Amino acid sequence: MAGDRNHYEIAFSAFLHDAGMTALAVEERRRPTLGGLVLKHFDFLVNGSDAVWALDLKGRRGTPWLTRTDIFSMLGWQQLLRAKAQPAFVFAFCGSHARLNELDATEFITPTEHYRFTLLTLQDAQRLARPRSKRWGTLGFEWKAFTRHATALHTVLPLADVAHSPPR
Repeated sequence: MAGDRNHYEIAFSAFLHDAGMTALAVEERRRPTLGGLVLKHFDFLVNGSDAVWALDLKGRRGTPWLTRTDIFSMLGWQQLLRAKAQPAFVFAFCGSHARLNELDATEFITPTEHYRFTLLTLQDAQRLARPRSKRWGTLGFEWKAFTRHATALHTVLPLADVAHSPPR
C-alpha cells in the first residue's frame, strides 16, 4: 500500500493492511484548486462502516495541532467531494506520553514504536481549534476537549483486531 513518506504514514498503511482495510493513498503531485486557491491533498481515502472517509493523517508526538491550511483544504475537499466522502483528521500519536492513555484511540504496535490512532471530524476540528502560533498559522486543541471529541478508529472503520499486533 502507498503512503510511505514518513514513519507515521508507513505505520498507518501497515495498520490498514493488517486490519484488512482497502484504502487509497492519495497522490500529491497535482493539487486541485477551488476558487483559484490551491488545496492541500488529504492522505487516504478509506471505506468506513457507514461512510467513505477522506483522511488527513497528522503524525504527532503528544500534542494535537493543525494548520489553517489543513482546515481550509479539508473544507475545500468537503465541497468538492460533496456527500461522497467525509473529511476528517487522523491523529497518529507515537510514543508513550502518559496523557495519551486518556485518549480513545486504536493502538498499533510495531517492533520499534507504539502508535495510537484517533479520528477527529472536520466539524469538530473547526469548532475546537484555537490559535497556537500566528507566525506559523497553527491551531491547537485544549486537551480535555480534544479527548472528548476524538474517536478511536475502530468505532468508524470495520477493522480486524490489530491493536496488539505481534512485531513484524
